[in-house]
Amino acid sequence: MPRFVQINALGVVLGIAAVSAFGAEARNKDAAHWTPNEVQKVLTASPWAQQVSAKFSLAADDEPPPAPPLPSGAQAGLAGPGNPPGVRWDGGVGRARGPDPTLNVLIRWDSALPVREALRRSEEESHEAGLAERAEKDYIVTIVGLVPAGRYRSVGTTESQSRSDDTIDSRNPEALLEGLMASSLLTPKDKPAIRPDDAKLDASTGTLHVFFPRTSGISLADKQVTFTTRFGSLTIQKQFRLKDMTYKGKLEL
Repeated sequence: MPRFVQINALGVVLGIAAVSAFGAEARNKDAAHWTPNEVQKVLTASPWAQQVSAKFSLAADDEPPPAPPLPSGAQAGLAGPGNPPGVRWDGGVGRARGPDPTLNVLIRWDSALPVREALRRSEEESHEAGLAERAEKDYIVTIVGLVPAGRYRSVGTTESQSRSDDTIDSRNPEALLEGLMASSLLTPKDKPAIRPDDAKLDASTGTLHVFFPRTSGISLADKQVTFTTRFGSLTIQKQFRLKDMTYKGKLEL
């Protein structure tokens, strides 16, 4: 079973900072009047776009739990000192474990109207093309920074066509995307989780898009929604407060 990242103090601080960076005044302003700085904040530090630490799962996470320690001499009814530190019933020696490595990534709701407006006004305008139509039927959760640009070959191309050097991963990105879909969830508070119906990779930028059907609606009454996923050895969990995700008084996801 995958072990997802817990929201830590840093994640909470980043979330609060994102809301403060793009406050109520900007959320009620028409997008045509946003300053370039506000456009950038919508895309990188706002209620719809927040940083989170993705966590590398270690191989040890999938190992069976360690055997219990040997009983001490006193516990066994024998005289003598206790067991050496770390010695277990299986004869193994316990090893110290430090904190798991992490990677900061951006989670963004590209289906939300403010984000689509910001994309339209930014250098990412070409990325916005087709989002409006897709956003009518899906929540689009985008992950930026998880996959390096150019790391994988484009979906639908053969390895011989796309591999020009050893820096490109030889694995089929379609199989990786299937794994991403299988482990991704969008969970409103106290409601069943929503599973995605599609996932896409922009191989040139490394941007990942996960599509969740709007048939299971999310409303302000749900208070919060949590996005969880796993991609390869990396796991992510990010919680969003819905009351902060309003634009001109309307929830926008």
